[in-house]
Amino acid sequence: MKIAVVSHTPIDHIQSNRINTTTIGGPTCYSGLTIKSLSHDVSLITKIGTDFEYKDVLSKKGLIIDDNCISDKPTTRFKIIIDGSKRKLFLLARCADITVDDADFDTDACIISPIINEVSSDVISKMSKRTNFTFIDPQGFVRKVRDDGSCYIDKTTVDFSKLNADAIKVDREEAFALTGLRSTDALYKLPVKTAIMTISNRTLMLHNQRLYEIATDAVSVKDSTGAGDILAGAFTSAFVQTSDAQWALCYGVAAAVASLKTNRVGIEKIPCRKDVEEHASKLHNGIRTLTV
Repeated sequence: MKIAVVSHTPIDHIQSNRINTTTIGGPTCYSGLTIKSLSHDVSLITKIGTDFEYKDVLSKKGLIIDDNCISDKPTTRFKIIIDGSKRKLFLLARCADITVDDADFDTDACIISPIINEVSSDVISKMSKRTNFTFIDPQGFVRKVRDDGSCYIDKTTVDFSKLNADAIKVDREEAFALTGLRSTDALYKLPVKTAIMTISNRTLMLHNQRLYEIATDAVSVKDSTGAGDILAGAFTSAFVQTSDAQWALCYGVAAAVASLKTNRVGIEKIPCRKDVEEHASKLHNGIRTLTV
């Protein structure tokens, strides 16, 4: 099985009172490495600049960035300041857009997760028609940038019906930006078969008009960067393999939680398959169907 991940591959400068490090990140790394750890093949559809020095690092981990992904523009870079459970993002550089010319791939599924509006709706529509299952994380649609580089979430109109998406994942703030609703009602406003919302230590999924919930214990971590991308990679891997949305949700949440429990920084937090499967089985026993 082969899964494409479509997004910029940024360099993250992560700072907190416990961390001061520079690492590669983004959905291509976090989702891609998660998919590889679960023994599936990955195709990266991305853009990097000539200043990107991590191709060999990723290659040793099984992720290949083709030379045609290299742009004249600098690699996308973020400064991420962590203060407890809060994160502030600052855009330091932005690479070129991912275009229709990059959309030529043949995979079983794709995860499309723009981080700074680098993938247009038209490109997503064309990409999603070339695969059997499309998972979208719309974080890059709703992320805006102020003059000082600081990023914020703002209301955005997206016609998801034109994107041919099968599944969407949002957090509460992103859901409000897209639908104007903060409650679980937001999931009903997203016109896809499967809509997922993460809220602190709860994850909700609306699938075929049935609402499910998984609750997990709170985890104290150094760095939560990439946890949502890890969830996306694991969910997509499991769903394409089993067509079981409840199991896929448990698998995705288990992978995210397992990554946080490593207490590692950056891409070193990718969980091993054994830990994911063991935790997913426990979560599956406790998944709840909610009455709306």
